[in-house]
Amino acid sequence: MDNEAVVRRAIDAIWNRGELFVADELFDSAYVNHNGLIPDLIRGPEAIKISVVVYRTAFPGLHITVEESSSEGDTVVTVWTAHRELPRETDELSMQGQALMRGVTRSLLSQGKIVESWTQWNETELLPHFGNDPHG
Repeated sequence: MDNEAVVRRAIDAIWNRGELFVADELFDSAYVNHNGLIPDLIRGPEAIKISVVVYRTAFPGLHITVEESSSEGDTVVTVWTAHRELPRETDELSMQGQALMRGVTRSLLSQGKIVESWTQWNETELLPHFGNDPHG
């Protein structure tokens, strides 16, 4: 599996479907997340599992779409958008498919595993979903 495929699988299986066990396969035991949304309390696959559980709990229906991906050597750059996809019968139809945030993640891989990542995202896009709209 090439490096871009590893990163895409991490997004699809772990973040979108909640298959936490896949983190053990795709992330190095010493994995470090720099500039993540939640500072990692621990390293390795467990750090990803905790982050995924927190976000999927806070945002039921969380779905990350890869908008663009490129690689050079052992580095993969992924441009993504996180959406909240709710069941059609929900009363929150105004939130259906609404973008929660956009970001760019640069991942460093070694021997087919993600060893480090750096994420940049726009926090002002996320705050209104917590009722803390900085614009009013």
